[in-house]
Formats: sequence, C-alpha cells, structure tokens
Amino acid sequence: MSGSGESFRLMVSNWLTDVRRRGADLYAMNEGDEVQYFSFEGKDHFRFSLEIDYALQEITVQITDPKTTGMEVENLALTAANLAALGRLMCSVKEGKAVVPVYLLAQLAVICHGYQRLVQELDELHHIKTTTGSVSSIEADLRTFLTPEEQKRTDNPLLAKKGKDSGQDNAPRDTTS
Repeated sequence: MSGSGESFRLMVSNWLTDVRRRGADLYAMNEGDEVQYFSFEGKDHFRFSLEIDYALQEITVQITDPKTTGMEVENLALTAANLAALGRLMCSVKEGKAVVPVYLLAQLAVICHGYQRLVQELDELHHIKTTTGSVSSIEADLRTFLTPEEQKRTDNPLLAKKGKDSGQDNAPRDTTS
C-alpha cells in the first residue's frame, strides 16, 4: 500500500475513534480490498452507512431517517473536512467532547476519592500537609454528572468510615474485650 493510502487509513481510523467517543454507535464494520464499510446509529437514531473507497479516495454515505424511512445518498471526496462534516451530522456532542458512560464516571469518582484518602493518610503518617484540593475538585466535577442514586452506589463505606475516624487520635485500640 502506498504512503498516501496509509495516511488515508490513519485519517479514517482517527475519525472512527473520534465519532465513537462522541456517541455514534458503530454496529457493523466490514473490509474488502481497498474498501471499508461502516454502519452507525447516530444522533436522533439516524442510520449512517458509509463505504470508504481508498483506491478512488471517495466516501459514499447513505443516511436513513428512522421516522420517515427516507434515504439520502451522497458521494464525497475522502478528505478530513468531509469526515469532520459527517461527524457533526452523526454525533450528539461536538468535536473535542466525549460521551462518557455512567459506570466510568462512577469508577473515576471512586478512584479520586481513594487517591484523596491515600494522600491524607500519607500526610498524617509523615506529619506533612499537602493539598488534595485538585483531586477533590475533580471528584466534585465527576459527581455532578451522577444522579444521587449513582453517587450512593459509588460511596465506599470503608473509605467514608476511615475518613471520620481520621480526625481522632491514632492510638492503638484495644480489640480484645
């Protein structure tokens, strides 16, 4: 394959990653000789079928409206600008943004909380004071995207209990009685 063909494949690969991250649902992909086929469900449940021909450097797009079952077919040159325009049609969020699954937001919030607790414990152990303000801020930002129920599920009771105990003295406790 020529260097030009490889650069087109790289451009399409980057575009594919971008549109999937932005909410376009890839439900079918196939590849033939110098041709790739993609089927997506985009915003408002529109269906997008793309045939990318690397030899002709062309994109054939078929867009189906689920409400009217009307179909539109376009032939476009294989360029970054045309791929970006397709991305704007297909995706529910703008370029540079991402649709993040709720479970991932919840996991990130738990990781931030755990990291904050770890830094606090190291501070207590070494009698130093560092700030976890940036981690707290990130955790707070993440939690704004979680419903109260999802936030409850991500609250780690062991970390919360330990956080309450950390204000008390660190003397050994008698647990034999």
